[in-house]
Amino acid sequence: MMATALAKKTSRQDWHNAEIVAALRMKGYSLRQLALLNGYGNANSLTKALHKPYPLAEALIAEAIGVNPWVIWPSRYGSDNKPNRGPSGQKPLLPPNAKPSRLRKVRNPQKAARA
Repeated sequence: MMATALAKKTSRQDWHNAEIVAALRMKGYSLRQLALLNGYGNANSLTKALHKPYPLAEALIAEAIGVNPWVIWPSRYGSDNKPNRGPSGQKPLLPPNAKPSRLRKVRNPQKAARA
């Protein structure tokens, strides 16, 4: 009874990093070689895709292995095989309704001194 209560739902799991590297090795590549072949200046660039979403690197690795990226990283792709990442880009530094402090009379005091 305890085992059924602790059983996890079956879900699609990402390949383990060692499985990805082994699949590349079986095809005759390493992550470093693949990065250099595809014009990356840093030979370790594709390693990022093993740890966090990086669409271009995922596509290069998957192509070298001979499968689709959503087969290797199902948690990073939706049921329609499109990336399930949020909106791209950085968060804004200030909220849209932010106003400067009333304690500061001039936004940039150095520019005001020059004028």
